[in-house]
Amino acid sequence: MNETLIEDNGLYTLPLYQKAKLKRAVLILYLFIIMLFVGFILIPGNDFTKVILNISSLLFLVLFGYFWLSTVFINKPYLIVTDQYLEYKWLFGHKIIELNKIHQISFYRENGVTMFGIWAKDQSKPSFSEKIDRIFGRDYSVSIVVSSFSSIDFNKLRFTILSKVDSETNRIISNQQDVI
Repeated sequence: MNETLIEDNGLYTLPLYQKAKLKRAVLILYLFIIMLFVGFILIPGNDFTKVILNISSLLFLVLFGYFWLSTVFINKPYLIVTDQYLEYKWLFGHKIIELNKIHQISFYRENGVTMFGIWAKDQSKPSFSEKIDRIFGRDYSVSIVVSSFSSIDFNKLRFTILSKVDSETNRIISNQQDVI
């Protein structure tokens, strides 16, 4: 399947559309956590501490249930790259970046997870999650978890994006050193 995405020159054919393939272990972990909170609710008791435990367990049960349903059925993450723009949707947001606005592309590691970071000139008002990221020093426009898209070779994706970016930006981006 991966071979159908690549041209003879080593770049991806555009438009490229890929859905994230989430690891089964993550989905099982969410189910385990959900069952754990259901177990807390089922513990017998009538005192005030039990009522507080039930309410907090119910809140976390709803939260993790939403995450599990979203990752499995509702909000599957995807990545679309065309000649004009890159579109990335993840569990908590959606971002469209015009390729001619990109000024930096690099790989970086955060908490042991390899990310594909794309920095672009701001095109719109930053979302709530982008504001939170900037508070913590993360100034990228889009950060894609590499392991979520196992069928994509991100080095080839990087070169494909570089081939679509204007020559001045391409020269600047190509001189950057990356480590996966």
